[in-house]
Amino acid sequence: MHKFARIIIVTSLISTIAVSGLNFPGLSKTAMKVSAQSETEEESDIDSIMEAAFACDGFERGFIDEPFYDGVIKNKEDAAKAIYSVMDRISGDKNIRLDYADTQTAEDDITFYSFRQIVTNVAVTGAFVKIAVDNNGKALGLVSTLIPGINATPMEEWEIDADDAEAVLEEEIKGSDLEIIHGTTEKALLPLWDGSTSLYYAWVVYTNNDDDDEHAPYLAHYISEDGDYMYSMPVTAMGTNDARSGSTAVFTFTGMEEGNWKGSVFDHNGNKMNVDIPIMIDSETGDQILGDVKRKIICADWNDFQNNDTLTPVTMENGKWDDAAVITYNNFVKIYDFYESIDWIGPDGKGTPMLVLVDALDDDGNPMVNACYSGKWQGFQIFEIDTANPFGESTDIIAHEFTHCYTSNALGTSIYFNDNGAINEAMSDILGNLLAIMIDEKDIPFTMGDRMDTPFRDMGNPRKHEQPEFVWDEYYLPWAAESTEDNDNGGVHTNSSLLNIISYKLDKAGMSREDQFYYWALVDIAMAPGTDYEQIIKILPWMMKILKYDKYLGVLNDAIAATGLSDRSLPKVPPKGYAIIKTLFPVERIADKYDTSVTIVKVDGNKEYDTYPERETGLVAATVEPGDYGIIVTVLDKETGDSFCLLPGQKLWAEASDMDEAAGIIWDDSGDYLFTVKEGDVLELDSDEVFDYVE
Repeated sequence: MHKFARIIIVTSLISTIAVSGLNFPGLSKTAMKVSAQSETEEESDIDSIMEAAFACDGFERGFIDEPFYDGVIKNKEDAAKAIYSVMDRISGDKNIRLDYADTQTAEDDITFYSFRQIVTNVAVTGAFVKIAVDNNGKALGLVSTLIPGINATPMEEWEIDADDAEAVLEEEIKGSDLEIIHGTTEKALLPLWDGSTSLYYAWVVYTNNDDDDEHAPYLAHYISEDGDYMYSMPVTAMGTNDARSGSTAVFTFTGMEEGNWKGSVFDHNGNKMNVDIPIMIDSETGDQILGDVKRKIICADWNDFQNNDTLTPVTMENGKWDDAAVITYNNFVKIYDFYESIDWIGPDGKGTPMLVLVDALDDDGNPMVNACYSGKWQGFQIFEIDTANPFGESTDIIAHEFTHCYTSNALGTSIYFNDNGAINEAMSDILGNLLAIMIDEKDIPFTMGDRMDTPFRDMGNPRKHEQPEFVWDEYYLPWAAESTEDNDNGGVHTNSSLLNIISYKLDKAGMSREDQFYYWALVDIAMAPGTDYEQIIKILPWMMKILKYDKYLGVLNDAIAATGLSDRSLPKVPPKGYAIIKTLFPVERIADKYDTSVTIVKVDGNKEYDTYPERETGLVAATVEPGDYGIIVTVLDKETGDSFCLLPGQKLWAEASDMDEAAGIIWDDSGDYLFTVKEGDVLELDSDEVFDYVE
């Protein structure tokens, strides 16, 4: 098995600021500043910040895939010099200040040096550069998502402190189910998507996420330096290292002895399974606990931890275990060991203790019907599992969640929306699937969640579960003008198929599962936090060549071409067998007040297509089957939370209070509110009238 060397971590006095950063290694004590940072001050514009589209797209994405530096790179100082030698190529701004983050070395003696961008001792959210070096110290290429031309107000001029920021949020969320997680508030710099000429300092205050997003359990709320609430976004974890304290995990394993248990358990279908698992034995009480002293894994009750701040471990009661908890735990142990075989210790590569919370519940006290990675709390990397349903029995699901932590730490910080979130989700699908194939003989390859009653993804046939095979295929979703829970954070779970199908095609071409896993694992490390689809399709063949998998380079390039990711503009002609319905919404006029989404309902077949306005253009489009359709436009008032639905007709518009009423209008008055499209049609609707009405 290919291996990674242990990550070299350099600690720092400067805190990690990444908005959705998952406990990434700290900054070096002395930043390597090659040229002076501009001191130009620029008055902050709150209106511009509100248009920042969740602060995700101000990056200048740089990529070099050939040797570009004549010097020998032996350490981080050499790596920084090499990066600055081509700074004009990757960002055009030699004043950018970088600070060392970490070093990762793979078995093939490929070393990745990572740096993050710093302004006035604050890390810029998602702004990274990574340089790959061979064992002779030769630069192989680099990947970057930096922000050029930064102008930022010095931090000393802030009008509020952390307590003030929390007070602002307390007032904002009054009456909701959100709770501030005290002790985690921090400073950040947010890149703007509309020009990249300035960044904005903000306080980041974290709360729980009341939308039950399985991979983004927190909300990061942004408070301006002078005390204005700006917006919030879902994140995979809080930027600080520990949400509550940093000591709980250390003491959990104190006084525990290593043990072992062999026996039989039964899955949810009553099938007998023989297991051989490590357990912990309490040296004082003799209790047998579902956990492992060596790997630092423990299973505990979800409700007690989440609601009572108590860690109640799963123990053997009257000579019996909870079968579902044992099966779940056994899967985590096997997955832990697989990653350890490539010298990646634990889900984050640093051997941080793991807490597996079983019997997870939703807000109504019912089984959560999900599994998720929940970031780092109290010194643990935490996973939440609904064991009333067979999530823990599905090796690919557990490996998927484990890999979310791997990806977040490999990247440096994880931005979970639009392309960035879809790529993160795909990495969990791809690596989780490959891992399950190799360690679980009952796993069905390239079908995710195959132990569930209904699998949720088919990586070789994405349309089966309403995912696209290529850009502007049926179900494809564009980069959202505004990412919300209602639009899947900009198609995070939908568009993941665009990488999944590439993985499927490499497998069908005969690439070994072990080589595939190593290849994708290194692609994960090579990416920067702001890597989008346009950048990753350049990284994929580059990494294939570096690893000398040239035999599969043609298959890879063909697979990438088939996805259409190199040109994501709406085609003038629909894909064969389909039609296109489109309209242009005046996003600039309404984005500050309304969130907008569109549901296109097929009358004969009960099929729905969800879409939304695209960033910058305001284009709303969907590729659909030929047939009769009704269109429902949902408009949400950001200030009041009120929503209503609009239905465009052939000569009129109707308003409805909700989706059910809107659907009823379509069915009852179908002649007035139906549009017919045939194969090859491009139907364009005029939306000016309705948005004049909205305004």
